[in-house]
Formats: sequence, C-alpha cells, structure tokens
Amino acid sequence: MSRSFTERAASLAKRANSRIVLAFDPEFNPYKLKLFEERSKRRREIQVQVRGLLSELEGMIAGIKLGLPAMLALGPDELEKLVDNFKAKYFFICDLKLADIGYVNRLVAEQIFELGFDALIIHAFIGTKQGVDEVVELAGEMGRGVLAVCAMTHKGANEHLNKYFGKLTALAISAGVDGFILPATFPRLITKTRKKYPRMLIFSPGVGAQGAPFGSAIKAGADFEIIGRAIYTAPAPTQKVREIKEAMGR
Repeated sequence: MSRSFTERAASLAKRANSRIVLAFDPEFNPYKLKLFEERSKRRREIQVQVRGLLSELEGMIAGIKLGLPAMLALGPDELEKLVDNFKAKYFFICDLKLADIGYVNRLVAEQIFELGFDALIIHAFIGTKQGVDEVVELAGEMGRGVLAVCAMTHKGANEHLNKYFGKLTALAISAGVDGFILPATFPRLITKTRKKYPRMLIFSPGVGAQGAPFGSAIKAGADFEIIGRAIYTAPAPTQKVREIKEAMGR
C-alpha cells in the first residue's frame, strides 16, 4: 500500500471539494486514417479538446482516469505531457486493467509510473504470488498506488467475475493494494466491501452512461465515483459537474 497515493487522493479531493474522477475515453480510432498527416492532425485536435476540458474543470473534480482508448488515441508521449501539465491539479490513474504474469505487469507498470501516473488499475483475478504482488512492490518503491478490479459494471460480469468478488478483494488485500475498483451498477458489492474493509479506497465506475445514478456509489460506501461520457460529452461540462456534485450532496 502506498500511503503517498492515498494521501494525495484525499488532499486533492478535499481541495476540490469533490469525489469525482473523470474517465476520458475518446471515441477516436486514429488507425482508420491511413494518411499519417490526417492522423496527426486529428490527434492534435483531441489533445486540444482534453487539455481544454481539464482546464475548464479545474477545482471541480479530484482526479482523471485515462485508459487504453486515450493511450491509443493520443499516444504515450502526449499522455506524459498531459499528466505533467495538470499534475498539480489532479491525481491521474492509468486504466489498462493489467492481467498478465507479474514479470510482464511490472514491465508495463514501470513505464506507466514513469509517464507520471499516480496509480494504475490491475485485475485481482491473476492472484497474488507472481501476480499483483510484483506490481504492488514496484509501486511502493516509486511511491505510487495500485487499485484492484474485483468486480465489473456490465451485466456479463455477474455470469462469473462478480460471483467471486469477496475472494478477489481478499486476494487484493493480501497483495497490499491501495484500494478496489467496484461497480456502481452493483451497489451491494460496494456496501459489503466497505463494511469489511472500512479503511480501503473504493473507486466506482458505471455512473451515468452505464446506468447508476449520480451519488449512488458514494451512498453505498465508495470514496470516488468514476464518471466519463456524462461529463465530457455534455454541452456544458462544468454545469454537468455542478449537477453531479449536487446529487452527491457535495
């Protein structure tokens, strides 16, 4: 567990009076554009868009989650610049949902942390030994955080993964993670986990576009709600954030 990450997340949440993490997943496939010049131009447009959005939301949200869509759309070098430009304003989580053997995960995690990310997301189902533990060890060395996926938001997750969320949270705890990723669309999982692990961080996706009401995950016991399309596709993102914070009672 990285105390530096948990303290940084708490500090930025307090400063912004917000428990919102923005998930930015641009719907842009650069590789459909066969001409390199066209691809570069569109990437620059996305860069301007996300920089403008983060500037607009300054002081209103606590953190930013960037996943594989952003990595492919913008490229790692641009993500490094983005994180560096806004690291004083937000904490940054990289969401690649690592799920390989520990050796490979550690190689990827080191690059993620070198890009400037404060924390990353890893699947708990790979297990502790030579799995999650190697990434947690690296995160401790670099003063970064690790969040474990122990359940997911979509309906199909109930077919297998979510049935084992109790075992997965226990595995994640034994590996020394900083917190869990638990779905707002299944609030009972959040409530059960909060009662069992009152001091662990809980981040909850699935709010807004995926159906969970704003504020519902916080009410169930989460520390942060991860919200994406409902904010960045809104005609007025700042107004939307104000509405969400009001729904949260913040």
